[in-house]
Amino acid sequence: MYLLTIQKMTMPLSKSDRETLKAIYRLTRDGAAAHTGALADSLDVSPGTATAAVKKLAERGVAQHQPYRGVELTAEGRRVAVRAIRRHRIVERFLADMLGYPWNDADRLAGTFEHELPQEVEDRLFVALDRPATCPHGFPIPDLDTVEIPEMPPLYALEPGASAVVAVPGSTDPAVIKFLDDLGLRPGVHVEVQEKHPFDGPIVVRVDGKDRTIGERVANQIFVRIKPKGRKKRAKQQPA
Repeated sequence: MYLLTIQKMTMPLSKSDRETLKAIYRLTRDGAAAHTGALADSLDVSPGTATAAVKKLAERGVAQHQPYRGVELTAEGRRVAVRAIRRHRIVERFLADMLGYPWNDADRLAGTFEHELPQEVEDRLFVALDRPATCPHGFPIPDLDTVEIPEMPPLYALEPGASAVVAVPGSTDPAVIKFLDDLGLRPGVHVEVQEKHPFDGPIVVRVDGKDRTIGERVANQIFVRIKPKGRKKRAKQQPA
């Protein structure tokens, strides 16, 4: 029995294992355990399939599952999940920068072959791409030894006067992506919040010198990297 447990823990993780780890990582960013129902929805599988996947990961020592409480990642599980996210974002960058795929297609295509890449190929891709800081969607590519990815708030969380750089998930509805593209709100674009109406009202942002109005629902689907406010230089005093 002990030998069987060791064998399970040392077997390579499958594609579905890594996708499950990534989903658990995203669902537990707030520190709370993820319920298997939410995990099933995230992976687009049945609750029974999600539960079986969690049990398998728990046997591997990368997840912990408590009935009626949910699932969490172990320290090793978080490390593996972040590495899987890093690889996905590097492959997306390769598809967009070297093969010319639109940024909103890169997410879907990356998942078809990223899990088959040897680590040395991932490392060489990263160097060949000139060590990019973000994926084509605008999300950070974590360092190889990182165990936590910085959180990015939704655009709607910002207040007037805040400046930020836009990131848009690849899973966003294509109709929403087209709407944002028409407004100039693409990954990597700089925005500044001009107004935010109360009671879940729209937010007004300046994009490339133009004010754009976005509703609360759409603004919560856009994520941002907040730019720190620069210190204003003090004017030199003229001699008396």
